[in-house]
Amino acid sequence: MTDKGPRPLGPGEARTRQRRRNQAIYIGVAALAGGVIGFATGFFDQGDGNLFAGDWEDLKLPPAMALGIAALLLAVFVALPIYGFRMIDDYKREQNLVAFSGGCIAVVAGFPIWAALHAGGFVPAPHAFGIFAIAYVSTIISYGYARWRL
Repeated sequence: MTDKGPRPLGPGEARTRQRRRNQAIYIGVAALAGGVIGFATGFFDQGDGNLFAGDWEDLKLPPAMALGIAALLLAVFVALPIYGFRMIDDYKREQNLVAFSGGCIAVVAGFPIWAALHAGGFVPAPHAFGIFAIAYVSTIISYGYARWRL
């Protein structure tokens, strides 16, 4: 037998490679957009605000930059996930829906719980980054649950 080079890919193998390539591009675009948002917010801040400390009243951006960041955030948090759901199979879509639902439920329940605990003097006042962190962490935990239990 002689080796005539690599064997041609079958349709399933070609589709799998294309899906992996598209997923890498998707993740790269999402990471790049997140980096641009973070860089622009930090670099062009004209005040002494801090996203992590909740000093929102001290955060100042030029109006055009604020509009650009808002548009990019809309694309990242709405358009990319909707597009991403179209790229994955039914099983992975179900896992991601469980993850998103877990994040949403955590925010809907987490904010009033945090506010009640603050009113009782147990924790500091709720702030936007804390709410985002609740959503992010609970989404990851929900995805982990869905990934290994469904």
